[in-house]
Amino acid sequence: MSDEIDELEEPTGDGGAGSGAEDVPDTEFQRLLEKLHTEHNFDFRQYKEVSLLRRIRHRMAQLHVTSFATYIHYLDRNADEYKALLDVILINVTSFFRDPEAWNQVRETVLPRLIEEAASNQSLRIWSAGCSSGEEPYTLAMLVADQLRQDSRELDVKIYATDIDEDALATARAGLYRLEHVKDVPRELLDRYVVPEGQLYRVRRDLRKWCIFGRHDLTQDSPLSHLDLLVCRNVLIYFDTDLQDRVVPRFHYGIRERGHLFLGKSESMLARSRHFVPVDSKWRIFQRVTPVDVTGRPLSNSLQQTSSPSFARHARPDVQASQRLYGIVDALPSAVVVIDPSDTILTWNAAAETLYDTPSDSAIGRKFRDLDISYRVEGLRSRIEEVKATHARARLQDISFPRRSGDSVHVTLLVSPLYDERRRLSGVVVAADDVTEYARLREEVSRISEQSATANEELQSTNEELETTNEELQSTNEELETTNEELQSTNEELETTIEELQSLNAELATINSELEQRTAELNELDMHHKGVLDTMGLAVVVLDTSFRVKTWNWPAARMWGLRPEDAVHRDFLSLPLGGVTRLTQDALRRVLEHRRVEVVPGVAYVLPDGEQRTTGLRLAPLLGADGEPVGILGMATPDATALEARGKGQS
Repeated sequence: MSDEIDELEEPTGDGGAGSGAEDVPDTEFQRLLEKLHTEHNFDFRQYKEVSLLRRIRHRMAQLHVTSFATYIHYLDRNADEYKALLDVILINVTSFFRDPEAWNQVRETVLPRLIEEAASNQSLRIWSAGCSSGEEPYTLAMLVADQLRQDSRELDVKIYATDIDEDALATARAGLYRLEHVKDVPRELLDRYVVPEGQLYRVRRDLRKWCIFGRHDLTQDSPLSHLDLLVCRNVLIYFDTDLQDRVVPRFHYGIRERGHLFLGKSESMLARSRHFVPVDSKWRIFQRVTPVDVTGRPLSNSLQQTSSPSFARHARPDVQASQRLYGIVDALPSAVVVIDPSDTILTWNAAAETLYDTPSDSAIGRKFRDLDISYRVEGLRSRIEEVKATHARARLQDISFPRRSGDSVHVTLLVSPLYDERRRLSGVVVAADDVTEYARLREEVSRISEQSATANEELQSTNEELETTNEELQSTNEELETTNEELQSTNEELETTIEELQSLNAELATINSELEQRTAELNELDMHHKGVLDTMGLAVVVLDTSFRVKTWNWPAARMWGLRPEDAVHRDFLSLPLGGVTRLTQDALRRVLEHRRVEVVPGVAYVLPDGEQRTTGLRLAPLLGADGEPVGILGMATPDATALEARGKGQS
């Protein structure tokens, strides 16, 4: 694989993957995320970039790739690489009863309450989001089963377990785990709900029927609904803040009223949430709150309620009445301005002089629209006209306007209608409170809150990074343990194979010794057989059923002048024996066909002095144990003395 990558590689610039672990992602990185989204339906665009970059670069480093563009090209040419990349990004770190203290809290506090509340509709619905290879939903199933057994209840239990990794879901559906995976299951639950299968362990069938596994993407798919408990542990830490803010309301929608949410210990985004209240802050267990609990009581109109009704009742739309009431109005801490329906200013107290930088003498009796304050306070004139038309109070919160000194002042304005004794509109009261100091304090508090939130987010991010690193290290450690176990198993298999080979070698050595002994015996027997045949004084020839020579003794060699090594394994009828083969051809076939002895007369041979003689050749069938012919035995009686002399001459 590395050779293929080397052919694809090209020089990289500052935007390459090798430019540094904390570089800002370039357009090629974003293109890679878009490719994963459009072609494989995995949307990582709002996952935390630091974690994504580190994992993707780790995979690229394994392939010796240094730029995202090259890696995208490699993905296009190698379809299996997508799965390898997703395995690196989706770190499936999970276990049974992870954080036992947190699960004890669920077992002792949350589940009894949920099961009691579920008794009314005989149904319990739980969602394990990001379930990975299934240890978490099976943990829930064990706890629910144990609680139901203690309470003697029968409920329709459904545990929806979802993830975006299909391979992990396949493992989860099987419910089959190795010993090291179930080591954290409490002993009483292990004996009760887990069944050994050889060297593996499988979750009991009735618990597996509760768990419904399926693919679901929290960032894209609609949430499940009517949930009693939603468990999503250490998943949200991989999302950026915007994505977290979108997912949490979905959780709120999916959980029923008074249902519970169980997050991972590294997830603290709900510390100040208006959607949930903490049940156990340490272990991130929350309860869904109702809209009433979120919004609280309506804001009170305290300023309107404290406005003096006697002033409205006794005010008169003439200057003399205003002068009589001026002493009362002037004592008020709020800046008060009274305007009649024709927009003439009737009253302007001392607080208004200070706030608006306008003396009473230059304000009273003038049209309000002629004063610069009417347009310095944005929206005030339109609001006054609105109150005149609707006879309804109006409030302007945190209004700022510039003073003549150049400073900016913040006020809260209350515009109220003023009636006479016949309930006719006699004017408008504009009351203003200087809240500049409160605004400054609020800005300061907001700034400090933002700094605190930023610091908290940084700490949370650091904590999440540490958690992620820890999970990656844990995953790597588990992989190393698995590899070590496989190597140990392989070593044991090799040792067993070696022992078997040693045993087989010993058996082969024994067989070889026996074969050597048998060979020696056969050699001895063969020499004895040859000696017997050679000393008989008869020319002996043994043929197989296809007339191939099997035995040719020395008297036969002397008789016909053909040595044994030149005759054995050759066709008898093709030997250079003169007319012998012609004379014996038919007789040989009759011997095999009729299984009887045939004597061929007139078989010629030549003495050393050139004298030619003849003799008879006796042909007899050789029969096997089953009575079938296996060959032919031929014997002739030549002049032994003459042939012996001939043999010595040939020697």
